Amino acid sequence: MKPGLGQAMVGIAILAVALGTPRSSPASDLRIHGLLDVVAAERSEAHDLNRLTRGDSSFDPYGLRLFIDAQVTNRLAVYSQFVLRDATTPYVDGAYLLWSPLPSHDAHVLAGKIPWPIGTYAPRTYSNHNPLIGTPLMYQYHTTLLWYEIPPSADALLATAGSGQRGVNYEGYTEGFGMPIIDDSYWDVGVTLTGSERPIEYALGMTAGTPGWPSTGKDENSGKTVLGRVGLAPLPGLRFGVSGAYGPYLIEDLNPELPPGKDATDYHQKLRMADVEILVGHLEVRGEGATNTWETPTVGNLDVKAGYLEGQYAFAFGGFVGGRVDRMRFGDIADSTGALHSWDSNVDRFEIGSGYHFDRNVLLKLVYQSMRLHQSSGTYRRLSLFAAQASISF
Repeated sequence: MKPGLGQAMVGIAILAVALGTPRSSPASDLRIHGLLDVVAAERSEAHDLNRLTRGDSSFDPYGLRLFIDAQVTNRLAVYSQFVLRDATTPYVDGAYLLWSPLPSHDAHVLAGKIPWPIGTYAPRTYSNHNPLIGTPLMYQYHTTLLWYEIPPSADALLATAGSGQRGVNYEGYTEGFGMPIIDDSYWDVGVTLTGSERPIEYALGMTAGTPGWPSTGKDENSGKTVLGRVGLAPLPGLRFGVSGAYGPYLIEDLNPELPPGKDATDYHQKLRMADVEILVGHLEVRGEGATNTWETPTVGNLDVKAGYLEGQYAFAFGGFVGGRVDRMRFGDIADSTGALHSWDSNVDRFEIGSGYHFDRNVLLKLVYQSMRLHQSSGTYRRLSLFAAQASISF
C-alpha cells in the first residue's frame, strides 16, 4: 500500500533535516536509560476508568519505559521510547528526530512520532515528575464518540453515555474505547517547530491525525491537523499560554455513509486550551482548561469542556504532598422528543497523595483517587481506589 500524505510529509521533513545537517561531527553520544513503575492498587472499578487507549494504565502492577537517545551530530539528535506493560503488547511511545539549526538559540524541528505540542502536561506523564499516579481527564478519559463509526441518532448516542472507558455500543454490540480530548498515551506522526525567545514560548506543527485520535499508520483520511501553542514566561516562576488544534478525525471508509457532497475531511475536531503555572518557593501550582468540539454528520456539534487544578508542596527533607481537582462537562443535545441531555456522562476526579524522594532516582508515592460519574437520573456513582507506587529511574 502507498503511504498517506502525512507519512510522506514526515519522510520529506526527515530527509531535509538529514541532508541539511553538517556531517563533520560523528555520533558521539548514545544513551540508554529507563523508568520502572511498581504499583500496588486495590481492586476497584475505578481502575477501569484510568485505562489508556491500548488497555494499559498507570495503575497497572508494573510499567517499564525504555529510552534510547543519540546525539548524531552537534545539530541532530534522535529520541525514542518504548513502553512495556502486561496489559498490552510492547509499543513505541515516541520515535523522532530533533534538529537544532542554530545551537545558540532555543529553536528545534521535531519530525517523526512526536510529543503533542499543545498544553503543558507532557513532562508530568512520567512517574518521576508526576506528584500523583493518575492522568488528568482531558488527557486520558475516553468519551463515547468514535472515529470509525457515526452515531446513528441522538438517542443511540445518549444510550451509550458513560461507557467510553469500557466499550461504546451504538448498534447493539460493544466496540472499542471512545476518543479522549487529547490522547497523552498515543503520540502522533508529524512535524513541529518548537522553541522560545524569552519571554515568548512557541510551538507550531502538523500531524496526520487529531489529538483525540492519532493516525500513526496509513493515513485514515487525506486531511491534516494544524496545532500549536503560544506562551509567556514574564517572570521566574510564572508561565501561561494558549493552545489549539484543528483537523478532521473521521476515517475515509465512512464516506459512503455521509450526506451527499460530504466526505470525512469535512468533520473536524476543534480544540482550544489555556494553561498556567506558578512556582513559589516549595509550592507548585498548575492548571489547564480545554473547550473541544467534534463536528458530526448526524447529531451536530458535540461540545465538551474539561479542566484541572494541580498543586504540590515539597518539604526540605525530601517529602511532598500533592493533589489534583479535575472535571469534564459535556454539552447538551436534543433527543427524539426534543428534551435536552448531556451527550455523555459528566465526570469529576479528585486525587491526593504524598511521596518521598529517597534519592534522585527512587521515589515512593501513596495516593487516594475518587471519581464521580453523573447519571441521567440526576444522581451519581462514586468510585475510588488507594494505590502506592515506586518510581525508579535507571
